[in-house]
Amino acid sequence: MKTIKKMTVILGIIVMALVLSVLLSSCEEEIFNPALTRTFTIESPSIGVTYPIQVALPENYNTSGEKFSTIYVLDGDQDFDLVANTCKSLSDRYGAPNVIVVSIGYGRDRSIDYTPTKTGSSTGGAPEFLEFITSELIPKIEQDYNVETTRESRTILGHSYGGLFGAYAFAVNNSVFGNYIMLSPSLWFDDEVSMILEKQNRVDNKDVSQLVFMGIGEAENTGKMQAPFEAYYQILHDNYSDMSLSKNREDDLSHMGSKDPNIVKGLNYYFQNR
Repeated sequence: MKTIKKMTVILGIIVMALVLSVLLSSCEEEIFNPALTRTFTIESPSIGVTYPIQVALPENYNTSGEKFSTIYVLDGDQDFDLVANTCKSLSDRYGAPNVIVVSIGYGRDRSIDYTPTKTGSSTGGAPEFLEFITSELIPKIEQDYNVETTRESRTILGHSYGGLFGAYAFAVNNSVFGNYIMLSPSLWFDDEVSMILEKQNRVDNKDVSQLVFMGIGEAENTGKMQAPFEAYYQILHDNYSDMSLSKNREDDLSHMGSKDPNIVKGLNYYFQNR
């Protein structure tokens, strides 16, 4: 009897281990096809920093002869594979042209590159970083790869401080990107300075055609995250008549937990409305 009970316990442990193994493997992010990935570094003379870049090519890149739209991904070291694989999947699902995904890795601290104003020693580098993207990275991509060169063909995707950077680029140099995927944007930063910048530049930007997707987690801090998120969304809704605009809240999910689902939903909105 004791032997049977012991075997039952051991069997139960084995089954639980197998279930856990399956769950963990299902959570692992699939690596994008290495044969379609190009990597290089670009040294910014203006900043004095080297950035690692990954480029995901569509499967028909070498055979179609067409030019592709581009999605520039912040926090690229973390999110390149998910964005590239999701774009392939959505392209297949909708029968739509795929895009070239350009992942920007870390050259200096993201809290410097992604924040628009200086509130301490590790913030306030967004003006320089946007200039790097505009004057150094984009020209290289558009010279070396078969990509469209119009504002409407370019998208920027960022999460947290990266979403804040998207809002900064939207306000101060709207001619660079025509599409913005802002996920859990840190709009609270520096007393909501991004909304001040939006208002200062609204006259120049409000009648321009553009796409904006905003995503957040329902469990993110109500005062710090949710209120500025909703206020910014309402500003866009009320003042930008030629904008394709959408927002999403992921039920019960936190700041980091909502990131991947909102990446997928943001890209889905882009592919359906581009």
